[in-house]
Amino acid sequence: MTILTIEDDHEFDLGLHRVPPLSRIRAWIRENLPDVHDDVVIDVELVATELTTNAYDHAEGPHCLRLSHQRARGTVRVEVDDGSTSSVPRGGASTLSGPRGRGLKLVESISTAWGTQVHPGHKTVWAVIPTLP
Repeated sequence: MTILTIEDDHEFDLGLHRVPPLSRIRAWIRENLPDVHDDVVIDVELVATELTTNAYDHAEGPHCLRLSHQRARGTVRVEVDDGSTSSVPRGGASTLSGPRGRGLKLVESISTAWGTQVHPGHKTVWAVIPTLP
């Protein structure tokens, strides 16, 4: 008997890294989205690396990156947890000054939705990327 997988969930532990392992994250995404069109995978990579970099630059203790391929919905959901519940990301605003602050604008333009969920002791920043035209 064959079981049709409707949703694949994957987790990348960021807790052991002092700097974001962006090339490893991109390889991990490609490995876990083998049946997704290359153009969409590039979008997922960009969103995931942006959210991860933001967690390292603006928040304490990133914990993990999650990837959920929701085939029935035609989406991939990217989530990044960090330990800073008081700092909620805003598009177009950077606490590091200079020519920064455009990353969440990119996330917003690529994804169909993005947001933040605050939990006891951590927050999750998430984005949903469409896989269907």
